[in-house]
Amino acid sequence: MNKWHKRFLDLAWHISTWSKDPSTQVGAVVVDKKKRIVSVGFNGFPAGVDDTFINREHKLLRTVHAEVNAVSFTHRSVEGCSIYITHPPCAHCAAILIQHGIVKVCFPEQRLDAEFHQRWGESFHEAQCMFNEAGVQIETV
Repeated sequence: MNKWHKRFLDLAWHISTWSKDPSTQVGAVVVDKKKRIVSVGFNGFPAGVDDTFINREHKLLRTVHAEVNAVSFTHRSVEGCSIYITHPPCAHCAAILIQHGIVKVCFPEQRLDAEFHQRWGESFHEAQCMFNEAGVQIETV
């Protein structure tokens, strides 16, 4: 892994610790072509919404994913940027990243384990299909 990939992925891991989710903390860092950080995000409930978890289904209905937060809170366009994520993106996030013009998605290869595929495999497969169709580069680091 090159030093820039490591730096941005390490930052995404740090950002993930800001999530209050006790089971899955996800972080994301959006970077432009000049290796400047454009935005960061982590998974959690929308601002102003009670973040007390009642159960898993309730949590999933209210959680905004790290990727969505990262592209939502930037003060500039993310078109042409890359995103570093601590977990592979779901289909919904893939669609949003494509729509915002993200050109490269990077995440740790080891996150593609059996547990991940059991929980998110179908959604990730759909994300891969959409990324391929839209010409978005996927890179495991």
